[in-house]
Amino acid sequence: MVDSIFVLKVLIAFIVGSVWITGSTIIAEKFGPKIGGLMGGIPCVTVIALFFIGWTQTPLIASKSTVLIPITIGIDGLFIVIYACLVKHSFLLAVLCSMLVWFLLSLGLVTIQFHNLPISLVSWVILSFVSYIVMEYILKVRSIYGQNYTFSFSNVALRAIISGSTITLSIVMAKLGGPLVGGVFSSFPAVILSIMIITCFSQGSTFTLSVLKILMISVSINATVYALAVRFLYPLLGLIAGTGSSFLLSLVSSYFVLLLIKKCS
Repeated sequence: MVDSIFVLKVLIAFIVGSVWITGSTIIAEKFGPKIGGLMGGIPCVTVIALFFIGWTQTPLIASKSTVLIPITIGIDGLFIVIYACLVKHSFLLAVLCSMLVWFLLSLGLVTIQFHNLPISLVSWVILSFVSYIVMEYILKVRSIYGQNYTFSFSNVALRAIISGSTITLSIVMAKLGGPLVGGVFSSFPAVILSIMIITCFSQGSTFTLSVLKILMISVSINATVYALAVRFLYPLLGLIAGTGSSFLLSLVSSYFVLLLIKKCS
């Protein structure tokens, strides 16, 4: 039974991830990085991950598993900053170095069996704030519109395969890699990496950075709101109502994120 549920989880994650990330990149290139980054930051993959934990185990376990999410989202900000600092030298170097730092920090959290929500939240605030300061005031990343780009069926299909495969790989490794590796891959920034790859090769690194700056804000706020909502609502409302209510709260937070990013340069 668990295996069939796992296959269903992988299939749903591939489909949702492919559609959502591909759509976000196209929207970013058509309507600008602010709207694209906002869309990419809606926590669809997190919704799937926590829902299946609640389904295959219990809503209470899913609720408790959210403790790592805020601090790992903060680490996602560092992932973006390291990429932004190095991409002008080499795309491959930037991706590899950002992934290496992310893995080391995330593996450290899993190794020490980190389970402290207040520290997780404080770390999230600090890391997210520092990452934004670096992107906005040190690297001076600005929002720019993409160049005119003709989308073909093959191009859209390739984007879907890249994004869906990245998310699927993280889920499979989380399942097969053992407790430590699984813990790391369960919070792997697959959405961020997919958008990095797709937009960099279609529009160039300057446009990618403008999307990532907005995505960093959107993911940081919306995914954390969703995780905290799950933490408190799953035990109270159960799996289905808890998921729906938590996602609704993340959509409300997305509206306020939209107001915030409109003020970004």
